[in-house]
Amino acid sequence: MKTYCKPATVNIEDWKFNELAVVECFRNKRSRKDFQRLLCKTGKITKREIVEDQLNKDFKRTLEAESEVAKMLTQRIINRDLQLKPIRQFQRIDGLTQKLRDICQESPEQQVFEYIGVYALKPLFRAKILPIQYGSIPNKGGVAGKRKIERLLRKKFHGKVVALKGDVTKAYPSVTVPIVMEMLRRDIGKNKVLLWFLGALMSNYPGNHLCIGGYLPAWLFNYVMSYVLRYIYEQAQIRRGKRNRLVYAIVCYADDFTIYGDVSKLKKAMKKATIWAHDKFGLKIKDIWQFYQVASFDEERENLEERRKGSKKRTPGVDMMGYVVRRRYTIIRGRVFRRIRRQVLRAWEDFKAKGFIPWWRACRIAAYKGWIKHSNSQKFREKYNFDALFKMCSYSASKHGKEVENEKRILLITALSC
Repeated sequence: MKTYCKPATVNIEDWKFNELAVVECFRNKRSRKDFQRLLCKTGKITKREIVEDQLNKDFKRTLEAESEVAKMLTQRIINRDLQLKPIRQFQRIDGLTQKLRDICQESPEQQVFEYIGVYALKPLFRAKILPIQYGSIPNKGGVAGKRKIERLLRKKFHGKVVALKGDVTKAYPSVTVPIVMEMLRRDIGKNKVLLWFLGALMSNYPGNHLCIGGYLPAWLFNYVMSYVLRYIYEQAQIRRGKRNRLVYAIVCYADDFTIYGDVSKLKKAMKKATIWAHDKFGLKIKDIWQFYQVASFDEERENLEERRKGSKKRTPGVDMMGYVVRRRYTIIRGRVFRRIRRQVLRAWEDFKAKGFIPWWRACRIAAYKGWIKHSNSQKFREKYNFDALFKMCSYSASKHGKEVENEKRILLITALSC
């Protein structure tokens, strides 16, 4: 069996190998107090020098301190003592789904170690994670997944096709550390140091399972999920000596996935996959599946004519990643669209009452721009004058950002003078 991350190419006991991961971890976290304290622990830089680097936009000394962090943490790996602080776990309500989730807050050292682990596992992830997985992967995401579904419905499947949507119950809590370590021993068995390091790192996870909010758990869940998706895609039946696949295509976003094909074949594949995933990894795929009978191009044209005459009826579409994708157009999911519309109406009310849009409201409108941009929302933009509103929101948010930046700069200069 082929193994990855061999000791000759992946050596986490070499600080030079870990340095890139450490710098990547610090890239967007240099202004955080806890990460600044970690830099000061090295003795190579002081709080005053960090402030001077931020003011001068010259991070030469900061980079030297980050290299020292790489040396310090690599020495802990060599000593086989990571000295990890317990992970803080708290509950938060998801704004869209109203689900109560257990979120984890990790110490800076734990976060840096996780970046080192992901960087070391890159050859494995590159080989195992499938191109059809779009969640928590750089240069992918919801928009890329939506485009994939659009290509399937509008270019690949011209005839009748059914989409089946499934998802995993309690996805991260279902993936335990022993299961992940068993998979890693099979795929990177020769690199004993890396196996020890990952085991020691994950032994700090609350509940002995993948935690929500961590950098390494996001990659490891995609790694585990890739085996489930591969099993689904390989399902086939033999008729008269010919092998016919049960599933024609798959699109996955984190723990949600859609499979495309004929109804009877999709049901067979999902039944087998549900049993296999539970027995193999402990993952429970929900028994309630959503079926989307995707309308043909002719049915879409007929529906378009009816809508022009005043009908409100729409053809079935694939609801995935916050979008509803159809053969000819894509719209925003209903509950997401309602939130956007409410914020737009409130923003216009603020503008009429105050003459400007508050920065916090402007930031919310700016966050929703992607939904409007990547869907067929031209009528919405015209009806609510969204483009003009977004221009005012951009100005308000930008002005507030500059004010905050100036305040920070004044505080930094004051701290230097004191």
